[in-house]
Amino acid sequence: MWAYPPIRRYLIKRCPPIHGFLERVLAEHGPAEDKGHLATCGQELVWSIADWLVYNKCPEAYDRLEVHHWDFCEITSITSLEGRRVVDGGSGTGRVALEAARNAGQVYAVEPVARLRKFVRDKAVKAGLDNLFVIDGFLHAIPLPDSFADILITSHALGWTLEDELAEFERVVRRDGHIIHCPGTAECAAEEHTHRRLLSAEWGYTHARYREADGWKRKYWKERR
Repeated sequence: MWAYPPIRRYLIKRCPPIHGFLERVLAEHGPAEDKGHLATCGQELVWSIADWLVYNKCPEAYDRLEVHHWDFCEITSITSLEGRRVVDGGSGTGRVALEAARNAGQVYAVEPVARLRKFVRDKAVKAGLDNLFVIDGFLHAIPLPDSFADILITSHALGWTLEDELAEFERVVRRDGHIIHCPGTAECAAEEHTHRRLLSAEWGYTHARYREADGWKRKYWKERR
């Protein structure tokens, strides 16, 4: 946006509420250091948009990615889902929600993207699952009552507004219930802040490694007290 101001003007015109966010971004990040740096940033932006378009417009293609095919026992080895009320936060294409619904009493798939909510509903109907309910919502604003869930799971969704999300999970999950995250993050410097916050005394998660198609990742869980 520093290099191409019309992009900023276009975004504000299309979505006026984004104005404050863009101003914060510009205040926190100065212009690119040189043309090479600018080109790198441009490529990262283009590929991020491309990934989002596939995710939003072609969920069936996104659903086939190997990254989704990790062993669901990484969840059930922590606690049984049998007969429980489960929330799948940031449900995406519904892989976790559908797996959970095969054993849980009820599953609530929380997903903000309308196209994906329809995709998950269609998959549930095709699978003959009548205990899966798909609802609109965000991880930091889950439209469910306090102490509603026995278990809350996130997969590849955690961390957009981490502190607000973690607080919301505490609200929605009952005491002695479980909160489980398989965020798909590797052991790398870029993820250390989230890793340290989850393990901090304030939030009190335990962690372990698990295997995905592209390597070893971290998972986190806690029993709410």
